Amino acid sequence: MRRGLSLLFLFPWWSAFAAQTSVSFDSLFAGPGEYINDTSVSVGPVTFPNTYSYDAEWDYESWAGFAFSTVSNSTANSHTNQYAPVQALPGACAIGYQDLYQAIVPAIAFDLPVAPRSVRVNNTTYTALTIRDGDEYGFSPPFSEGDFYFLTLTARDGDGMELAATNHVLADFRGTNRLIQTHWITLDLSWMPPAVASLEFTLTTSDIGPYGPNTPMYVALADFTYGYGDSLSGLASTSPAFVCWADGFSDYSPGTMLSNQFRNAEHALGPAYGTPGRTNALDVTGLGEGGSITLTFPEPIADGSGPDFAVFENGFRSSGGESAWCELAFVEVSSDGTNFVRFPSHCLETNALEYWADPTAYGGFAGKHPLGSGTPFDLRALAGADGLDVRRVTHVRIVDIVGDGSRLDAYDNPVYDPIPPFGPADFDLDAVGVMNINADISLDPAQSGPELPGFTTLLEYTADLESADWTPVDTRDLPGFYRYRLVKP
Repeated sequence: MRRGLSLLFLFPWWSAFAAQTSVSFDSLFAGPGEYINDTSVSVGPVTFPNTYSYDAEWDYESWAGFAFSTVSNSTANSHTNQYAPVQALPGACAIGYQDLYQAIVPAIAFDLPVAPRSVRVNNTTYTALTIRDGDEYGFSPPFSEGDFYFLTLTARDGDGMELAATNHVLADFRGTNRLIQTHWITLDLSWMPPAVASLEFTLTTSDIGPYGPNTPMYVALADFTYGYGDSLSGLASTSPAFVCWADGFSDYSPGTMLSNQFRNAEHALGPAYGTPGRTNALDVTGLGEGGSITLTFPEPIADGSGPDFAVFENGFRSSGGESAWCELAFVEVSSDGTNFVRFPSHCLETNALEYWADPTAYGGFAGKHPLGSGTPFDLRALAGADGLDVRRVTHVRIVDIVGDGSRLDAYDNPVYDPIPPFGPADFDLDAVGVMNINADISLDPAQSGPELPGFTTLLEYTADLESADWTPVDTRDLPGFYRYRLVKP
């Protein structure tokens, strides 16, 4: 956004409903009475994992995680009726099965952090009738006073750390209660933070026998709905988490419709707007429509805890964060400056836009956050990508998106961002800040230690790597192991 903050006064802001999309499995099936129990299913950036095995000798199959179904059967109390929700749906649903023997809990996984909105849940027929009547083998008696069957939803980030959790009662016979859920209920998940990388569905029953739970450990899911974080979800440039900023560039390839005033790659280097000495909102590097820039850093970026770096643009937002001027870009990283891997991105906006956008419609793009606020990126999302070492990323490339629908996201959706009736709408790069660096490394004695502005380099020693007891030293004259570590004085 180079046209200046006067746009705030030219065009009114109004609140928009948070963008969201609902996962559907209907396209997997030709009609009712079908199920799939032997494969994981991905719908856009959302994956429902499945673990399937088949024993040919015994002609026996087993699965855990998620199956998918259009089966309707509200009467059969048998393991042959695993795939029917107790209340039929006009479309398909997912059936989660928790296998405690293999320690498998059904868990939805996301390619990029999402903001959950809601999910519909219900018992399966098999579970509900077993709770009411007992099972066909006599292992599980009908529920009696004091029994319960709970669902726990646990949201985790990319590092597996718990972000939020909530419980839902599927059956409750405690006290005077005699509850068995037999209809679909929508659970509100909009209070969860917009950084969820997985969502676990853990089942707990009071009916435990000598071989584990007697209650069939199933739950039916439908219409999982999600979006992305709003423009308030970025990282402030003044955050102490930033340890360094881009300090060089290896390539600058401006696109079209870019004035000479903003063709300065040096403006993308150093700290972002809002940090000491950075007070000019137009001190940015314009990419031009379809242009790009490749940045380098004082030390390689490393995958660590939480986001590893953030990209800053100079856009603006409404006071509540519901609407924003979004000039979007793809973000790519490399460990050698030659082979680049692009972060996954997902656009929920389906129409051409003018002037404003709903930032919750965009996941995995740079540019949805306003001036002084950076879009975070976590290298964990790219772990295992060919040719990329997420422990040592040396280059970050920012690629402008012409937001007229001609460019596609990672899931083949057209990308729309605001296109004004005048002037360009290209990405204006303010800065790239780094939170996690590859600096805690062992070096050859002949090499000097790593250097980083604002940090002190310490040489540390340990005699035994198993003890992990590192002691600061001045020389390398003892047998054992040495490393350099950067610390803030």
